[in-house]
Amino acid sequence: MSERGGLKQILERRRALFEKKPEAARYNPTAVTEWKGGLLNENRIRTHILMSDYPVPSGGADTAANPMELVLAALGSCVSAVFVEYAALMEIALESVKVELSGQIDLRGLFNVADVNSGFNEISYTVTIKAPDVDEARMAELIRLAGEHCPVSSTLKLNTPVASRVTVER
Repeated sequence: MSERGGLKQILERRRALFEKKPEAARYNPTAVTEWKGGLLNENRIRTHILMSDYPVPSGGADTAANPMELVLAALGSCVSAVFVEYAALMEIALESVKVELSGQIDLRGLFNVADVNSGFNEISYTVTIKAPDVDEARMAELIRLAGEHCPVSSTLKLNTPVASRVTVER
């Protein structure tokens, strides 16, 4: 069985399950972040460890991507995966998917210099897909579906509530 065929079967099974049992579609990802010194943090996600740090001019040691770069990477990874998933469902053979992203941040918000947003003011990305054997109509449908169903993109576009609690130990 081809890689694409196996993915298509997995996606079809999941889709059928979620249609029958909507409660099975509820997914609650978690992460634990622990400060390791300087501006370095260790992020534990399932069985994975992802480090984050800042460049030297920002006070870090530049040993890993910074958190805002990780947001871009999360978006790019999700956009790519959604293209691959819908291509598999549509039986479109992809040779490659590349997502190039950039964001704009006004650091005055982080440093409390001005009353401006401390997060991204804008994110843009370009997707380059190599799929030589697909007609324009099917590619347009793939682009539409991927654009409408990326969870990270949806999260960033919506004002998702963020609840926080701080516990102080002495």
